Amino acid sequence: MRVARFTDTALTSCQRADLAKYRYDVFVGRLGWDLPCQPGHDQDQFDVPHAVHVLASDDEDQILGYARLLPTTSDYLLGSLFPELLSGHAPPNDPRIWELSRYAATDTRPAASAGTRDDEIVVGKLVLLNAIRTAQQHGAQSLVFCTTVAIERLAMRWGVDIRRLGAPVRSNGQLLVAAIIDFTPRTLAALTGDASAKPAPCINPAAVHAPSELLAA
Repeated sequence: MRVARFTDTALTSCQRADLAKYRYDVFVGRLGWDLPCQPGHDQDQFDVPHAVHVLASDDEDQILGYARLLPTTSDYLLGSLFPELLSGHAPPNDPRIWELSRYAATDTRPAASAGTRDDEIVVGKLVLLNAIRTAQQHGAQSLVFCTTVAIERLAMRWGVDIRRLGAPVRSNGQLLVAAIIDFTPRTLAALTGDASAKPAPCINPAAVHAPSELLAA
């Protein structure tokens, strides 16, 4: 498996189409979200030039996992569309906090085995780790995101440092929360299995405008 990260402007037209289809299949087809998008194509107002896309794929270029990253110093999904999840608090606006959205670890192929839960956990941890590493390299110390209580509990079971920013709110039949993951040694150890894992070094913020790739088995 390989994990790559791209700024929105670095995606090829083919990659963009594959990504839009994958997101639609996961969030509309599998999870039943009511998204304002074209059939078979999930692309929204937050797919902006400075967005960073983290993709996990197999040797056949099938997308198996995904996450989108945005700094909270500009418009982002939680702050713009789900402020009610913050229980009256102002949305984060801090270069040390980035947003994670459209996070998924699902093989959407019809022939994919129903017994791939363990594989999805591996992919989910790998995508989250690479999202954290990417945000760290641009000076972030935390990821904020809108998620379901089920995903929140899963992250807790993994052992990451996750905390709520407001009370749960029911939406479209799901219980949603705003949560934040801190880049602590405990979080890194939970995702890497290495108690000595250290934060990634910061890089020039201008590098976010260039495509880059992270390889992981």
